[in-house]
Amino acid sequence: MSSPEEYKNNLLKFDLQSFLKDYAGLSSLQLKKIFPHTYKLLAAQLALYPKAVSKLPDFTSNYCYLTSKSYEQASSETLAEYKATLFSGNTIIDLSGGLGIDDIAFSRKFGKVISVDSDAELNLLVEINFEKLKIGNIERVTAKAEEFVMNNVSADLLYIDADRRSDKTGKRSVTLHNASPDILKILDRLHEISPLVLLKLSPLVDITYLRKSLNNIREIKVISLANEVKEILVLLNKTHTCDIKIAAVDISKDGNVKEYFSGISNGSPNFVKGEQMYFFEPSASLIKSGLAGEYAANNGLENVFDGSLYYTSAAEPKGLMGRSFCIIAMIPFTGSAFKKYLSDTKISQANISCRNFLLKPEEIRKNYKLKDGGIDYFFFTSDKQKNKLFIHCRKIS
Repeated sequence: MSSPEEYKNNLLKFDLQSFLKDYAGLSSLQLKKIFPHTYKLLAAQLALYPKAVSKLPDFTSNYCYLTSKSYEQASSETLAEYKATLFSGNTIIDLSGGLGIDDIAFSRKFGKVISVDSDAELNLLVEINFEKLKIGNIERVTAKAEEFVMNNVSADLLYIDADRRSDKTGKRSVTLHNASPDILKILDRLHEISPLVLLKLSPLVDITYLRKSLNNIREIKVISLANEVKEILVLLNKTHTCDIKIAAVDISKDGNVKEYFSGISNGSPNFVKGEQMYFFEPSASLIKSGLAGEYAANNGLENVFDGSLYYTSAAEPKGLMGRSFCIIAMIPFTGSAFKKYLSDTKISQANISCRNFLLKPEEIRKNYKLKDGGIDYFFFTSDKQKNKLFIHCRKIS
């Protein structure tokens, strides 16, 4: 059995790039015969690298090592880089080191990163990765977060991306109460260590629940990547007693960032009179943050139904956080009317979205024999009185 240092040196020397090319498609059992001591780790690289290249392009281009659990829980490089633009200072402590993607990004903005994780084997791999990336200002510590915070430490920022699969069942939790470390139990100590505590939480966590469960929230950011909510950031400041700032953040595939903060007014909204020719669907982050209605009103958009999350406009919505379309038709929905519409227009393929509607997209496709995709977009919704509406749109060129 090799020592930790020998193990690290062997993996540093190992030509992972050639391995991925030469051994692609081999099973763990086949690899065991060739690499008896490292076959499990190498099998994980073969399985993870094809999907990791898009999520972690810099990490994989330097042929760093992954494990299944650490990869699944890791931030994408795009989201890690965004978080790093928000803070800087002398020292940051990350109590949930994991694969270290956030640490790598933070290392460019802080003089020192202290990264804590209880998994000693993972920590060895992470130290190898940091050497491959030539990063020298991250100190990796093997310890449980609850024990580490009892040390005499301080930082400008304390960051936690708690393990949300901490129980024996392995089921993903979306609350603070079932995470590891238990943030609520150590929160008072965290405030003693740093004036700012940043929590990365599940995209499924409820904003109202956060307001009830945490004190001293300064800011909540709902962050989406390519219009899919990926994480929710909660910034705590022990001395903060004012209103909570809520923000929706959209990051495109090419890294372009758009943000909207609660309470921001553009002055008198420009409601253009005339035929409602355009349709607008707010971004996922606006909807999750509860800011869609405020944002739409500030940009002169009108509700399809009172309280709806679909909007229309007489003027083309440009540069907004969401998807804009030209309206082809907008009609009350009944099964017979919709069937006739499909027959008249000879449409057999469409992209389907539903909000507050009795049927799901897959049910509509099945019931009306529609293929998915194409140039046509169908939106279905209903109001509190169960008045149902169908909107046929096409993307603005």
